[in-house]
Amino acid sequence: MPRELSSPPFLKNKKGEKMDTKVVILQNGFTRNQSHTASALSTARTKMTANELKAFYQCSTLIQKDDDKFAEYVISIKDFVETLGFSDTNSNYVKELCRHLAKQTFEIEKDGIWDIYTIFSRFRFDTKKQLITIKFNDDMKPYLLELKNNFTQIKQVKYIKEFESKYAIRIYALLKDYRLMGHRDINIEALSKMLQLPKSYRNYNFIRLRVLEPALKEINEKSDLEIYSIEPIEKQGKKIIAIRISFGNQSDKVANDCIQMLRQKLKRNNDNLADTFIGYIYSISENPTKGDIYTIGNIEADERGYYTCKDTNNDTLYAIMGKKKFTEKMLLNIYIAIKYKIESEKNIFAELPDWQNQQDRIKEFKDRFAQILEAYDKRNDYFKNNS
Repeated sequence: MPRELSSPPFLKNKKGEKMDTKVVILQNGFTRNQSHTASALSTARTKMTANELKAFYQCSTLIQKDDDKFAEYVISIKDFVETLGFSDTNSNYVKELCRHLAKQTFEIEKDGIWDIYTIFSRFRFDTKKQLITIKFNDDMKPYLLELKNNFTQIKQVKYIKEFESKYAIRIYALLKDYRLMGHRDINIEALSKMLQLPKSYRNYNFIRLRVLEPALKEINEKSDLEIYSIEPIEKQGKKIIAIRISFGNQSDKVANDCIQMLRQKLKRNNDNLADTFIGYIYSISENPTKGDIYTIGNIEADERGYYTCKDTNNDTLYAIMGKKKFTEKMLLNIYIAIKYKIESEKNIFAELPDWQNQQDRIKEFKDRFAQILEAYDKRNDYFKNNS
């Protein structure tokens, strides 16, 4: 676990007074996988490269839900490089990466106002001790701390680390922002600006061939998302100005991630089964239907070593002698339940595009009807005033 220190010797103001900044020593490197960032960052403009984006999202996993201030994080260069999967372990390369990250910004537009935020306020590169110190800029607090609503949740940043393209990383975050919807509508001009594409490249054919298709191929092959379709949804003449990307979760990958997380949780809980498994869904069948899925309510063990899993109504779901066999059976049946749930959601999402298209047509009809009524009212007013 990370070791925390308060007011270390090198954190002093110009008067030599100690500053109220928490320092976290990452003795085991990056150990957290989940990233939470404000949705505004998913659509913000940035010139970060693929490796810089990987570093940003990995660093964002260090922030805990109850943090109200940014800490300083100290990590070895070796752990920094290995966790991010960089092939170049040269100290000069890592130093250069940190130098570039220190200058990187997010540009966020709201109500016609552009705000530009420097992402990090500090990088300290200790060549002798082979350590890096990292701190986020305080101006980033609204976008990284105490997020209650409108945030992008990436449960496994390991997928981001697999991507080679910065476009794949940005589009993956865009889709994760709409993870409960199953599709995202994207304006081509807004996407071009977000990805900082040259103006000469801002046409749909170029973006589809050089940006979207390669990025979505990477997302399909290397992440927990599955892309179902890309389709134009809005045109001006022959020009495509908006598209819809329909997607869902890849059930095997998500279920496997959950099982790995549970194994780690079990280890942290000193093999306490109840603290680890209660609240998770469980399948009583290898080929489940809706009626085979239950929520784990309790786990009991007697003096003989006979373990029983019960649901929230205290009905027995499974029982067996021996803790090891019981644990493996629990993990297997939780895996089956999670996979079934995701596959069921896919069936719902598969119907969403048709439903959405119907809603779009209804809205279009209402808008046209409103225009007709408005024109009719204007004509009546004209005749009244000129009669």
